[in-house]
Amino acid sequence: MGEFIEVFGEIVKDSAFILRKEVIDFELRLQEFLNTTNNIIGVNSATDALFMAMNFANVRPGDQVLVPSRTYVASISAIIHVGAIPVFVDIDDNFNLCIDDAEAKITSATRAIMPVHLSGQPCDMQRLQLLAKKNNLVIIEDAAPAVGAKFKGKAVGTYGEFGAISLHPLKALSALGDGGLLLVQDNTVAERARVFRDHGHMQPKILEEYTEFGINSRLDNLQAAFCKIKLKYLNQWIKRRRQIAKYYSEQLISTSVQPQAAKYLNRLEKTSDYFDTFNSFVLELENPKQFQEFMMSGTNPIEVATCFSRPLHNHPNLVKQFKFKKIVSLPKTEYYSKRTVVVPIYPELTDNEVATISKKLYEYLS
Repeated sequence: MGEFIEVFGEIVKDSAFILRKEVIDFELRLQEFLNTTNNIIGVNSATDALFMAMNFANVRPGDQVLVPSRTYVASISAIIHVGAIPVFVDIDDNFNLCIDDAEAKITSATRAIMPVHLSGQPCDMQRLQLLAKKNNLVIIEDAAPAVGAKFKGKAVGTYGEFGAISLHPLKALSALGDGGLLLVQDNTVAERARVFRDHGHMQPKILEEYTEFGINSRLDNLQAAFCKIKLKYLNQWIKRRRQIAKYYSEQLISTSVQPQAAKYLNRLEKTSDYFDTFNSFVLELENPKQFQEFMMSGTNPIEVATCFSRPLHNHPNLVKQFKFKKIVSLPKTEYYSKRTVVVPIYPELTDNEVATISKKLYEYLS
């Protein structure tokens, strides 16, 4: 808390609120943390980062973008707001985009593909890159919940031409409010993006000198300073999340969720291609409502939640905007939407709390 108070006082004293030193410093330090040469540009949300990526990828009205339905609505909003068409792709048993289904849905109108690294669990980016190259597609990675996650040693969000990371308070690296980051491979495009986020102002900023009509999407200097402080602890926070995930999985290996526990333990091995950050710990259960009631019962209630229970491709309030010519069927997305829950996993959990949660999970699942 003391670090936050100190930096707050300094920024208020200097009236350094918009696109100042802290933003630039944070962008560079996160670039170093992710071990990437991709440009990192602070914006006000991952949603804006995805919208900007669509614009700079030249996704235009009528273009198609391959995207999973099992995702947060922001992934789809970015596509809709540039007038493009979301082409919904089913998921695999890791809850991420199914590459085989994506390949089957490519048409002459397909412009981009958006893998979503849901719950801090990376997609197979090697196969996706091959698919994109073969079909001349732009990769726009939605890595909103996956900062620090890696596939084959490389940070997610840095594989595609564009990536988006969220700094929302529910994420592993969070602001004290909203914030986001746009990752861009091409340096020329990145410079355009820096101008675009600030109303099209020339950079360095010159009063009333504009290069284009931009938007107002700037990461606050204050939030960047807070995130820079938190970045120092991100590795140990991710390590703690992985420790908790391993403990849960080891305790559940002899229960009805044995295949899931074994999968997590396999992905937690040092030799795994997948480095999960466990922004969420997801379980597949036959009766999520009954599970929730059980976990909330007794003298020590534990809050759990269902997970993406309303797939976006058939959401009643949104489906009319998609203008589908026929009903979209995504069997695995629909199957898992009725069966997945998330249980508490965050670095502040004590060993005793983790043991208590695990014991109650075991009691229900054994």
